[in-house]
Amino acid sequence: MSYAVEMHLFYTFLLVGARVGGLITSAPVLGNHAVPRKVMAGAAMLLSMALTPLESAHTPLLPQSLVQLVLLVAENGLIGLIIGSFTMFLFGAVSMAGYFMDAQMGLGFVNLIDPFSQQQASIMSAFQFQTALTLYVLLNGPLLLLASLQRSFTAFPANIPLTSMGLHLTLAPMMEMMMSLCLRLALPAFGVLLLTDVGLGLIARMAPQVNVFFLGMPLKIIVGLATIALLMPVLALVAGQIVTGSSAGIHTLLAGGR
Repeated sequence: MSYAVEMHLFYTFLLVGARVGGLITSAPVLGNHAVPRKVMAGAAMLLSMALTPLESAHTPLLPQSLVQLVLLVAENGLIGLIIGSFTMFLFGAVSMAGYFMDAQMGLGFVNLIDPFSQQQASIMSAFQFQTALTLYVLLNGPLLLLASLQRSFTAFPANIPLTSMGLHLTLAPMMEMMMSLCLRLALPAFGVLLLTDVGLGLIARMAPQVNVFFLGMPLKIIVGLATIALLMPVLALVAGQIVTGSSAGIHTLLAGGR
């Protein structure tokens, strides 16, 4: 193998590795803080080595200056971050719904450390996020995300400047989908707990001797947990929509960049 061919393969490996590394850093499962850095680096290395021979034929010669090379590597890393962040936006809808439920049940002041993000989270937020993440893995969501990564090299070749890509086209629809999933999860529990508050208000009006503040806290927690238990099939449907919605959103993104 000649020196020029080796340099071309190494150049392609740098661009592919930057995009794969950006995806793994921001994507669910492998991008979680609980995953060791060596595992993330090893996964990025293996995926980059697998994709490099496929993309080397579509990658031109090395750029003329070091600045152009650094910019291309940074742009490919940014593309990987954007693709991975699309799915995390939808998981953010699940966490946001959990926050709303906890605030309505009176558990908003209780926080714990989420093992995946290593940040403070409410009880239901962490529970729903972990449940949705488990369902996402069972539905082969990570494999579909890797397939989207491979398709991104067709829509966004590794050597194309970022300024020529229509990355802004799908941000608004993805935010709309995020809010829709959040409301779909949170509104049923929110409505039931609101009716519970109305009932407690009527009891306080009709029987002033009853201490509704003492009665309301455990009652709202019990009603809220029962409602969430009934909503578990809905959470499974939302996890399926995260898989299909993220794949559809990334496909629209890739189509917009052509």
